[in-house]
Amino acid sequence: MSAHAKNSAPPMRYTDPNTHHMDKPPAISLVELAMVGVALLFALVAPALVVSPSETSAPGDQVALAAGLSVIGAAVAVVISLLAYRRTKNFSWLVIGIVPSISVIIGAAIMAGTKA
Repeated sequence: MSAHAKNSAPPMRYTDPNTHHMDKPPAISLVELAMVGVALLFALVAPALVVSPSETSAPGDQVALAAGLSVIGAAVAVVISLLAYRRTKNFSWLVIGIVPSISVIIGAAIMAGTKA
């Protein structure tokens, strides 16, 4: 009798006490996560310091600078998450860095279109 005939499916995390735990993440992962967060926060806050959110229009150079700061912050977040992905081979790093960065870049484009 083969081993697969007795138990055809591997144990689930919630039924197997040996795998039902989460290891403490390494310190470097927490630092990388904080760096991604700071880069995204910069991408959101820095443009508001250049062009006030309450303004309905602004000079083109200020709008371009504000949009550029958003793109730079998003790019830094993507680079950090790509480096973390290369180090860990954990796909969630790509999601953590790329999805919010795309949202920030879309927001920068909307801001540039409405303020120009």
